[in-house]
Amino acid sequence: MRSFYLRTSVQKCPQKEDMESVERIEEETAVIVGNFDGFHRGHRYLIELLKERAKGKGLKSVVVTFCPHPLRVLAPDMITCELSDIEERIELIRGIDPDYLCFLRFDRDLAGMSARDFLREIIFERLRCRHLLVGYDWRFGRKREGEIELAREVGEELGFEVEVAEPYRVNDHVVSSTLIRRLLGEGRLEEAKRYLGRNYWIKRMVVKGEGRGSGIGFPTANLEGTDNLCLREGVYAVRVNGEMRGVANYGRRPTFGGGKRVLEVHIPGFKGNLLGQKIMVEFLSFLREERKFASVDELKKQIEKDVQSSLEL
Repeated sequence: MRSFYLRTSVQKCPQKEDMESVERIEEETAVIVGNFDGFHRGHRYLIELLKERAKGKGLKSVVVTFCPHPLRVLAPDMITCELSDIEERIELIRGIDPDYLCFLRFDRDLAGMSARDFLREIIFERLRCRHLLVGYDWRFGRKREGEIELAREVGEELGFEVEVAEPYRVNDHVVSSTLIRRLLGEGRLEEAKRYLGRNYWIKRMVVKGEGRGSGIGFPTANLEGTDNLCLREGVYAVRVNGEMRGVANYGRRPTFGGGKRVLEVHIPGFKGNLLGQKIMVEFLSFLREERKFASVDELKKQIEKDVQSSLEL
């Protein structure tokens, strides 16, 4: 899978400044457009269908997504959390292996592009689309003015086919990122796993913390960029880098005066130094809510219980 920015702006997406930028694709393609936040079973279904259509028509498969999330530009107050960052999205989509993963920098210029111009200039001319696969509720273009019938009309004019994919369901529920955000926010990890098709995980950089965990005998790895996770605040049984069991706290650490939310991971028996490394944290089970303890000793006793609960799972 080749990942790149389509050159629509001098700006690039955070976290991936080193990704190549291209003007256009030279091969004819089959295209799907979406946010793909969290990459769940519905996303997998769509991209596998895209690859099937591309292979049958002799085209290259192209997954198009946005950076940042469009709501961060259009209505920042409406977006409460995101399931995955750019690096995590790339890794998840790479597992399905489309031919191309294309990022569009979402800014005011792109937001102001009409639906017809988006289809003609981006989808048809620069991505050379000949088969456009869309979800049943796809909307696009300025103020979401574009809908499927417009896409079909423009496709007939320019020479690309539009296919509408049916919603992907599990147990009669339409699988969506909105559903998964809600389940994670309520601590319902097993149900979220059913729709994700995997344990929910993140992969972030370990940064220097305040040292409070080490001071009470439970050193933690503090993860960068975790103040806006789609998780219920509390304590979790986790797995680190696919092999080490641990316990994680996500919240504001009220026993120590609170503050912004952060994810801290304790790995029992681990003696190494993870500072400056990216680690993968899988969330296995929600153990309890975060709460304020009357004393540090009371907190230490509870952490011992949390560690034991995590190891026994």
